[in-house]
Amino acid sequence: MKTMVVLQCAVITALTLMLCACAAADPALRQAIAEVADRPQSARIRLRPFAEQGNETAITQICVAYGRSMDFRVRDAERAQAFAWCAHAARAGHVEAQYHLGMFYKSGIGTAEDKAAALQWYRQAAALGHDEAENEARGLEGRARLCKNWITQCRMF
Repeated sequence: MKTMVVLQCAVITALTLMLCACAAADPALRQAIAEVADRPQSARIRLRPFAEQGNETAITQICVAYGRSMDFRVRDAERAQAFAWCAHAARAGHVEAQYHLGMFYKSGIGTAEDKAAALQWYRQAAALGHDEAENEARGLEGRARLCKNWITQCRMF
């Protein structure tokens, strides 16, 4: 009996690992993820069908793509959906999504402007090592931002 339970747990663990490994197995999904950094507008379009199906990797990446490419051309309904995806990914613990969710709250993108919520998400991302989130949190708190540029010492020339 005990051996059977151990075997069942092992099978469930193996299946879970396979599902995670297959999250980006689709070539179209891999291509869309590859575009997030350089072509976020295109990535948003390619990631949408995967995110709408509930693919966790796509949801996280579409949040990042929206965070990097939000502009006046993005309609209100699309902004609300982007906010929902970022909130989902941020709650799941994705640092970059936490940072972008803070940006959405700070600017009122897809939700009402809420500096306290923005600060909470910035702090959470900063606690996980996100430098930009640390600087945004410091700015909202009225503290000086951190300078990490050893060449210019953050002085403007």
